[in-house]
Amino acid sequence: MYYLCASMRNILLLILLSLSFTAHSQPVPKDDFINTKEGLPISGKRLFIAKCREKIKGGANSQESLQICTCYAQQLDGRFTNKQYHEALQAAGNEWLDFMIELDTALKADIQQCFKTVWEKNVFFSDAQVKSAKEAMKESLKKSVKDSLDEKKLDEYCNCAVNIMKERKVPAKKMDDLGNPNSFLYNEIAYRCGGIPVKRVSETTGWNPALAADVRGASDIDTVAIITVNAMTKVKVKIGAFVYIWLLDSGATDLLISDSLATQMMEQHLFSEKDFLGTGNYNIANGKEMICKMYRVNNVQIGKFTVDNIMLGVSPEVEDFLLGKSFLNKFSRWTIDNKRELLILEK
Repeated sequence: MYYLCASMRNILLLILLSLSFTAHSQPVPKDDFINTKEGLPISGKRLFIAKCREKIKGGANSQESLQICTCYAQQLDGRFTNKQYHEALQAAGNEWLDFMIELDTALKADIQQCFKTVWEKNVFFSDAQVKSAKEAMKESLKKSVKDSLDEKKLDEYCNCAVNIMKERKVPAKKMDDLGNPNSFLYNEIAYRCGGIPVKRVSETTGWNPALAADVRGASDIDTVAIITVNAMTKVKVKIGAFVYIWLLDSGATDLLISDSLATQMMEQHLFSEKDFLGTGNYNIANGKEMICKMYRVNNVQIGKFTVDNIMLGVSPEVEDFLLGKSFLNKFSRWTIDNKRELLILEK
């Protein structure tokens, strides 16, 4: 389970001791108290629950805290004998309850279940839960993400992500959606928080007005003929003297070509090692991960437009040359007219 992280020890710390008292001489209603098995009152239930809820920082007034603390009280009532209670008090003093929990694995599991029952409806009901989940998320990303993380942005990203989950009252069963790129939760976090902050070699971004400076053409709009092959859209692309039919892939970040074509282009001085940006990992549509060398290239021609400052990935594993968002995002609008078989580009 992702990020299930509340510390019972912090919440239970000294609660019972702070509420413990010597039994009064007059009779008291048994149900109003947390008792030993023999009926010795240890703590008033209402006061215990109130103090317990205060320990749940940032969630003391929530229904979730009431449910958890009521569950605590139920688990503790009639759990210990008089002898166990006094021996624990003598052995551990103020920490007698923690002492008992460590000895009683069944009690520990029952107390954890108090949390899990609430987590099934809402994991992020308190500030402590949010903070702990944030730290757990950071550590998880550091271990699982292959690319280098931008440490400066990681804290901001995780803070954004857990606050969205708090806002959505995400239950435990939905936590697996964090790793599912097809889920609403994954994509909302990616959209609102900017995606996992890896140090990207590619400089491709979403469209912005400044990108128009990279596009040259006689007019602000052009139509380019396309063909459909096996339900895939292809278009003619020219770089220098090299003219090929490329696969138009709006799901690809950059342009991808084979290392053999890259070698030929470098021999023609279309780009060089001076344009090398580094190595990047790409996840292809079939789920395969591809490691590519990244270059910056200019003078990519489609139709009547020539586009500069394009990110180009190179790998020996590339078969179909891909025309991705590094090119398409240079335009304020691009449209495919299936009926007329045209790609319409607007600067």
